[in-house]
Amino acid sequence: MEGINKALEPFDTEYVEAYKPTWIKAKLKSPDDIVAVAEAMRAEGLRTLSTVSPTDWPDREIMEINYFFEDLETKRNCWIKCEIPREPERCEIDSITPVMPSAEWHEREAWSMFGVRFRHHPDLRYLIISPDYYGKFPFRVDFDMAAHEADQMEHVKEIVRDFKSEQETNDAELDPDGSEMVLNWGPTHPASGPICLKVRCDGEEILSIDPEIGYVWRALENLVTRKDFVGAIVAVERLCFMDNINSMTGYCMAVEEIAGVEITPFARWMRTLLGEISRISSHMMGMGNFYNTMGLHTAMLWNLDVREYFLDVLESYSGARIATAAIEPGGVRYPLDMKLMDELQKALDKFDATIGDIEAVFAKNPTMRHRARRIGEISAEEAVDWGLSGPVLRASGVRSDVRLDEPYAAYEEVEMDYVTVPGGTAADRFQVLFEELKQSVAILRQAKKRIEEGVASGEFDPAKDHLVKVPKKLPAGEAVSRVEWARGEVLMHLVTTEKAKSPYRLKMRAPSFNHTMVLNRLLQGKTLSDIPLVFGSMYVCQGDLDR
Repeated sequence: MEGINKALEPFDTEYVEAYKPTWIKAKLKSPDDIVAVAEAMRAEGLRTLSTVSPTDWPDREIMEINYFFEDLETKRNCWIKCEIPREPERCEIDSITPVMPSAEWHEREAWSMFGVRFRHHPDLRYLIISPDYYGKFPFRVDFDMAAHEADQMEHVKEIVRDFKSEQETNDAELDPDGSEMVLNWGPTHPASGPICLKVRCDGEEILSIDPEIGYVWRALENLVTRKDFVGAIVAVERLCFMDNINSMTGYCMAVEEIAGVEITPFARWMRTLLGEISRISSHMMGMGNFYNTMGLHTAMLWNLDVREYFLDVLESYSGARIATAAIEPGGVRYPLDMKLMDELQKALDKFDATIGDIEAVFAKNPTMRHRARRIGEISAEEAVDWGLSGPVLRASGVRSDVRLDEPYAAYEEVEMDYVTVPGGTAADRFQVLFEELKQSVAILRQAKKRIEEGVASGEFDPAKDHLVKVPKKLPAGEAVSRVEWARGEVLMHLVTTEKAKSPYRLKMRAPSFNHTMVLNRLLQGKTLSDIPLVFGSMYVCQGDLDR
């Protein structure tokens, strides 16, 4: 951490302080220094910008901008803050995208939601929001969301007008005698879900891809501010239904930090156990979707069969298979009936009985290996620069996993290692998913054994140790928490005001954002038939992409 402190010495700061063992926190006196700071961070090895998180303070007439820099290799991080005026005409700061490629979409999102203009950004267009929100900046505190939503029909007309105008622009720009065209891949392509890839191509060759996202935007970061701290988990878990447990854990960790609350060892192990079940649920879907993109649907059916047994465990614990609301500030929501361990054992037995067949038929499938090893290659350097994370990052050989880099729940006591392969191709990303399924099962066995032994010895009381009290009102503060979600790093930036009953601001940084941002780089020069397989290998979920 000394290197980060030295890198910040040339700049005029209000403070530089140790925030966590792997984090330095600093506030700049002048926002004009931000590009130079980004250059200093990059020179020091912090080459990834995790996200940009504005916080709107209308009473103080400022917009506070938070930057989260990460060194994915040496596990050092730096949180930089600065303030700019919030008046729309003066709400601007220099873009760091020329220094940090991973900042590109995060700055576009901050512009779209908060009206922060990033000078010298290479492509500062609106992102996620539909045309009826353009220039209105829906995440500003004084934006009236209810009033805006009252006239839905006019908004639909505006969206249609924008689409027609765009098609006319495409027609005008293209040479009528040439072979170039613009194709809309989606927004309801069977391999993608609700996303539109605007593909500029010359015959079958892809010239460029411009992802258009936001078709399932739910304004989750705004929605949580309308709920109390416990009620907010219903919105947080909808970041993506395929791994709802770990997103709730990340949010609750931030709440607990501000509240000054420590959860019990039993609750830590329960979060680990439930989180790995949720990871398996997501990975099973991810592997099935990978094969779906090639038109091979049997793999999905086989995986869904195994996945049902793990969903049975979540249902036995919470009463729900998908939207479980099983994690809340203070621990886990429900006491533990030890019969749940019998249900878990059934799932583990089913996994053991079928994983060999899945590996033989699918993971070692020669057709898949030949097809997927030729496309979608991402080097370790590119993966770091673009802010990729999770299985996608580890498939490029980068040893990064928040469970190991910044342990939470009970992961400090878990025996595990990084699951990496060096190739960075679409096939390598599938291989990491497959290997991580086996890793999660191994972690589940450890968690199961530790909980059973703790209950048997009297160390854990499963009827009482699941939850500690968290005040309904929190003090003013802010916290950053990170978890290793199924798809990669989820970062939560939580801000509260004095005696708050609900979050003032919650930024949810999720991995599909960066994984979609890199599609243009991966597919330029490839053919149209490569799009589904490359897209499927990036392990994108529309929920966390659009939020």
